[in-house]
Amino acid sequence: MRTSFAHGIRTALALASVLLHAVRVAEGQTVGGRVVAKTDGAPVPGAIVALLDSAGHGVITRLAEDAGTFSFVVPAPGRYAVRVERVGFRSTTSPWFLVRQGETITIPMAIASESLTLRAIVVNADRRCLVRPREGAATAELWNEARKALSATQLTQIAQAAAKARRDPHRFVVRWRSTTRDLDPTSLAVLHNEQFENEGETVKPFASADPEQLARDGYMTGDIDTGSTYFAPDADILLSDQFLDSHCFRLQWPDSGRRDDLIGLAFEPANLTTQRRPGRVDVRGVLWLDRASAELRYMQYQYVNLAVEEMSRYAGGLLEFRPLPDGRWIVWRWYIRMPALVRRRGMLNSQLTDWHTEVAKIREDGAEVLSVMPAGTRRPARATLRGTVIDSLSGAAMAGVRVFLSGTSFAAVTQMDGSYVIDSVPAGRYTASIVASRLDTLLLEPPVRALTVSAGENKRVDLALPSLRTLSSRVCRQPMPDSLSMILGVVRDSTTAASDVQVRAEWTEYSKASTDRLRAQQTWNETTTTKGGRYSLCGLPAGRTITVRAVRGRASVASPQRPVAPGEVRRVDLMLRNP
Repeated sequence: MRTSFAHGIRTALALASVLLHAVRVAEGQTVGGRVVAKTDGAPVPGAIVALLDSAGHGVITRLAEDAGTFSFVVPAPGRYAVRVERVGFRSTTSPWFLVRQGETITIPMAIASESLTLRAIVVNADRRCLVRPREGAATAELWNEARKALSATQLTQIAQAAAKARRDPHRFVVRWRSTTRDLDPTSLAVLHNEQFENEGETVKPFASADPEQLARDGYMTGDIDTGSTYFAPDADILLSDQFLDSHCFRLQWPDSGRRDDLIGLAFEPANLTTQRRPGRVDVRGVLWLDRASAELRYMQYQYVNLAVEEMSRYAGGLLEFRPLPDGRWIVWRWYIRMPALVRRRGMLNSQLTDWHTEVAKIREDGAEVLSVMPAGTRRPARATLRGTVIDSLSGAAMAGVRVFLSGTSFAAVTQMDGSYVIDSVPAGRYTASIVASRLDTLLLEPPVRALTVSAGENKRVDLALPSLRTLSSRVCRQPMPDSLSMILGVVRDSTTAASDVQVRAEWTEYSKASTDRLRAQQTWNETTTTKGGRYSLCGLPAGRTITVRAVRGRASVASPQRPVAPGEVRRVDLMLRNP
C-alpha cells in the first residue's frame, strides 16, 4: 500500500512539473526586431536573421519579413545575441543581451549597405583542399558567401511551406517547365525529349536523402539488375555537418575560355583515395560565385567512384541559384544526369565475347523556372484533353469507346462523332489508350499514346485503330494494298485454343484458256496458328467466295465465306472436329 501511495505521489509531482513547464513555455520569452539599412532606415526584407546562444551557436534562423521584421520564441532564459546576414553584404551581430523568464525584448538591427567583392581573391598554385576552412583563409571567405545563398534558399523553402499552411498572402507561385531527355552517352545529342509546364508553391528542385544516410551509404543505390537511384547534393545536404566533416574545399579558377568574372569553390571527398571503397558513390563539384557581387550563381557536381569508368564522364548535374527582389533565393534551373547501363556481348572473329557492361544512354531529368508570381495570380493548373477516335480500317468515327489515362481515374466515352473530352487533368506525363469491342473482334492490341500535359493546356490527342496497310505490315510482315483483304481468328480444339494448326484460305481463280473457254484453278493462302490459337491470312482477293479450312491430324473444319470487300478485315473463329 505504501509503495503504491508513494508511486502515486511521484507521478502527481512529475505531472505537476510537466504542467508547470508547459505554462512557462506558453508564457514564453520573445526576441523580436526590425532589420533596416543604416543609410536611410529602409526595411531589409529577406535578410538571414539568427538567434545565437551564449556559445555563439545558431539556435533559430529565419528570413526577415517584407517589412524587415523578425521574431523568435526563445527556448529558455539566458544570454543571447542576434546576427543578421545578407548575400553580398557584411554581417552584423548585436551586443549580447539577457533574456529573463517570460520577457519580450526588441532588438533593432541596422546593417551597412557596404557590399562585398571577391575581386581581391587570387587563386594561386597552393590550392590545398581544406575541411571546414578557418576564418581568414580565402576558401573560408568564399564558403561564407556561398553558405549565405544556400541558407537563404533553404529558409525560402521552409518559409514557403509555412506560408502555404497559414495561407500567408506573401507566399508566391512558381511556374516551371520540367524536362526529361535521353542523351547519347558519347556526344550528348538528344535521343528523346519530353517536357511540360506546371505551377505550384514548391521551389525545391528534388527530394534528396538524409545527410546521415548519404554519408553512410553514398549518393547512389541499386545496381544494373534492380535499377539505380541517384541522389543530388541540394542546399540541405551542403549545409549539413555530415557533408562539411567529410568534404574539403579549395579555390578553383574557371577553365580557359570560360567567364573570368566567376571564381569557384571546389569541393570533393576528404582523403579521396582512401574513401573509394567498392559500391560507395560520392560527389565532387564546384560552387561558382560572382567576383563583383559575391552572389552564388550555380553549382556543378559529378559522381565519384562509379562502377563503370565511362559513367563518370557525364554523370552529375547542375543547380542555378537566383535571388528574388525581396531577398529570398530559389533554385532557378537544375538537372541531374544518370547513366543507364546495359550488359552486352561483343563479336570477335565471328565468336561471341564475354559479357561486358556499357552505358546505353544518359537520362537527364531537370526543370527551369519560367516565372515567379504572387499567389493570387495563379493561372489554371489543370489541363483539358480532347480528340477523336477513328477506325482507320473503315474510315468511320468510333462511338461508345472509353478513352482513359492509364493508372488514373481520368476517362471519357466518345460521342456519335467519335469525339471525347477529359477535363481537370493535372500536369504530368501520361499514357492514353482505349477500350472498344472492335479491338476484341479484330484481335487487336489497343492503340497507346504517350503524352505530356502542361498546366492549363488544351491538348488534342487523337487515337485510331491501325489502317489495313499498318495492320498488314505488323501481322503479315509486309504492307497490303487496300484492294485486298484479310481474314483472322482463333482456332479451338474443344474449349481450348489450338496451336500449330494449319489454316488455309481456298478460292478459285479463273483465267482465259482460249477465246471461248475459261480455265478454273484452285488457289490458296495458308498459315499456322500461334500458341494462343491465333491466325492471320493476308492478301486475300476481294469479291471471291473463300473457304477457310483448318486441319490438325485427323481433326478438321471448313467454313465457306461470303465474298470479302476490298480492304475488309474479317474475323472467322474455327472449332476443330474429329471424324
